[in-house]
Amino acid sequence: MNTIRRIIHKLHNDEHGSITPMFVVFVPVLVLVIGLVVDGAGKIQANENAQAIASGASRAAANAVASEVIANGGISLDNHRARIAAIDYIETSGMTGAVTVTGNEIRVTVKTSYDTKFISIVGVTRLPAEASATAEIITQ
Repeated sequence: MNTIRRIIHKLHNDEHGSITPMFVVFVPVLVLVIGLVVDGAGKIQANENAQAIASGASRAAANAVASEVIANGGISLDNHRARIAAIDYIETSGMTGAVTVTGNEIRVTVKTSYDTKFISIVGVTRLPAEASATAEIITQ
């Protein structure tokens, strides 16, 4: 009888395995938090890259038509030439985008995405990134 009481007492007071429920809860939460930080930073970096490409493409478009504007002394831009210069710049970077030429203003919008590393576990495989920039031709 004492043997049975000792076994029951030992089983009742045994704390082996008590860390397991805490481990099961905290590890997925920790992985999710790390994933949000890593993939959030990746999305921010993708946005910054898109902004750099949009700015560069708008400058490239402005440079492509700047010599013509200076020679003519007018503000009439070669829309086709500006678009081609900007689209070539965007495509070289591996992104997609759109170019709008209005008056003396060239507006470039760039779209890309960030492939997630951690939060793809919960089904989010891509995060979109977009940026736009404007270049203006000034003749004076």
